[in-house]
Amino acid sequence: MASRKLLLKESIKNVGRVGDVVEVSPGYARNYLLPQDLAVEPTPGNLKKIEERKKEIEKIEREAREQQAALIKRLEGVEVTLERRANDQGHLFGSVSATEIAKALQGQGFNIEPDDINLPGKLDRIEKYNVQVKFADDLATDVKVWVAPDPESKASMDAAAKVRSEDAAKSTHEE
Repeated sequence: MASRKLLLKESIKNVGRVGDVVEVSPGYARNYLLPQDLAVEPTPGNLKKIEERKKEIEKIEREAREQQAALIKRLEGVEVTLERRANDQGHLFGSVSATEIAKALQGQGFNIEPDDINLPGKLDRIEKYNVQVKFADDLATDVKVWVAPDPESKASMDAAAKVRSEDAAKSTHEE
């Protein structure tokens, strides 16, 4: 299968950066890159045009990166509390998503998107989690996410804990 060489007008994840000449499958070129206006034929005229755009985009990316670096600094030590319903064992009905964490951080004035958040597995218990916010390999930090029980769940968890401790106390007296 022959591949096509195209000049990228935008940076595309897992394909290349703006201004790169990339080899892609004819179908990808025909069905996605060309109709979405993300790439053009690598003619000398196009190369020149894209070179200017590349400088512009690099400047924008540099500024965005500086903002992200500042944001990472501000995020250090930040905690988010999310109240959830849970059973008396502290298991949530469902789990906390990256979107919910992003919304909570946005509510605290941080410009974070769900795909900037890496979850350490499923957040499906009442406890504290360390969640990574990551813009790039060298731009990342952990945020503490405290999944707390809502008042009703807390009451049933406390009641269950009390029963468990009474049962434990009874079983030690019976021996």
